Amino acid sequence: MKKILSIAILGFLCSACANKSTVNILISNEHPKDTANVTVQVPVDEILRHLDVQVVDSLTLLNEKNQQVQFVLTHDRQRIEFVVPIVKGYSQKNYSLNTNQNKLSDNLFSFRTTSINVDL
Repeated sequence: MKKILSIAILGFLCSACANKSTVNILISNEHPKDTANVTVQVPVDEILRHLDVQVVDSLTLLNEKNQQVQFVLTHDRQRIEFVVPIVKGYSQKNYSLNTNQNKLSDNLFSFRTTSINVDL
């Protein structure tokens, strides 16, 4: 009985800590050569599906070093695009798209449960 109660409490705590204001953008380079200054596009409808927002203009994009990265909407407003300086061969970069200007410490106890995968 104690195990079941412990598992139930743990599940409740994990769901309470879910971060619904952030989505990860996982950029994968599946080729042996490094890529430099690649423009990445992410569909707006996919972003809206993961985040509880109506528009993407006010979102903040952060790189792996928790630095803000500028992004633009395409002319048809169907995708956001931003430049990734370098992705080594056979590796990944992780960016996060946030509904507000989060810092790394703000997300310390929040679990990012969703991600958008982009292959180069």
